[in-house]
Amino acid sequence: MAKIIQFPAKSSNAYTNLEQLIAVSDSTASLEQYFEVMAVCDEAGYFLPGEIEKLTEQVRQKRLDLVKPELKPAVNADTPGLYLYCPEMGEQKPQCQIEAARSYYGRHYHISTPLELKGRGITFDRVLEAKNLTERYQYKAGWNEYTVTERAFDMLQQKYSISQESLLD
Repeated sequence: MAKIIQFPAKSSNAYTNLEQLIAVSDSTASLEQYFEVMAVCDEAGYFLPGEIEKLTEQVRQKRLDLVKPELKPAVNADTPGLYLYCPEMGEQKPQCQIEAARSYYGRHYHISTPLELKGRGITFDRVLEAKNLTERYQYKAGWNEYTVTERAFDMLQQKYSISQESLLD
């Protein structure tokens, strides 16, 4: 009867050392230095097949992790008004009664809310359905969507808490 023997996965010393250094790296400057060391070691033939690709992917992922902003806690939206947040700066969306977005031409706003709104300058568009929403926006299923003029939006700010995303570009 034959018995299968499992040998431990073999890796080069250069790969093992660089993998650990990249994992604990805390700046992009040190990552650049490790990347240069990788290139020198690759030219010298210190890596086994496939190791340079794994290290390159690890460096890429570490760079992405280092440039992510720290998440800031969401603003407490307990009073009526407009609450702007910028996700690119690490700000989280406040929990508000209404979510707003400026229209393409800037003449009105598109708002979504679980509330039923009526009044001058407020036009009902549709009820959001789960089948038409992406996974990220599934919480909006059953919400009402409205088109609102600027003046009506100013009036809504006085009654409700409204969150609006503000992007850097």
